Amino acid sequence: MKKLILHLGVHKTATTYVQSRIYNSKDSLSEAGVGCFSLDETRSSFTSQIKKNMSLSRETKKFLDAHDTILLSDENILGGTDKPTSQLVYPKGPTRLQFLLDALSPESLEAHITIRDPESYLVSRYCEYLRHYPFLDVCQYFDEFFVKEFSWLPLVEALEDVAGKKITVTAFENIFNDEDAYFYQLVGDKVDLMPAADNPSIRRSKISYEAYDMLLMM
Repeated sequence: MKKLILHLGVHKTATTYVQSRIYNSKDSLSEAGVGCFSLDETRSSFTSQIKKNMSLSRETKKFLDAHDTILLSDENILGGTDKPTSQLVYPKGPTRLQFLLDALSPESLEAHITIRDPESYLVSRYCEYLRHYPFLDVCQYFDEFFVKEFSWLPLVEALEDVAGKKITVTAFENIFNDEDAYFYQLVGDKVDLMPAADNPSIRRSKISYEAYDMLLMM
């Protein structure tokens, strides 16, 4: 592997849709010299293994060596949607990125991150938290986080310090204004990507006020 392309999320910015289009196009990407993994493979082989001195399986190393460019996409590289305790939102993100880069040792790196307007992101992040963690009401969830002072800039700067270069930042609201341009920028080669899978997991429903009230009451 000479080049590593990292799509770092963040959560709730159409990451599942992006990952589905990429993996559905794995054959076309491979012909263009770009190797990619399914989300499950990415999480089992990379994301869940991130730690200091992490090691990769023989099969994973063989796949990496077979491609000049590797594209990894997983918002969980930076961490999960657990209760925010730092203005970085992903306080372990920079360290996790460093461990991953140490394990992969790419000759060159291209990193992408998609951000979202703070209000929409924080609400969606909390809804995602409710899917995976023990219940907290919204006040408890944000009681260690200064919502009004939230900015993406500290996270982006911390990740750039680790990467040693600028990260390509895209506003979530702009992705679908020109989807082809977004994927061209991400993939780096003009590949006609297949559509995303047509299943409910690609279009996750929002948690309703009624469902929230029921959880709160329980």
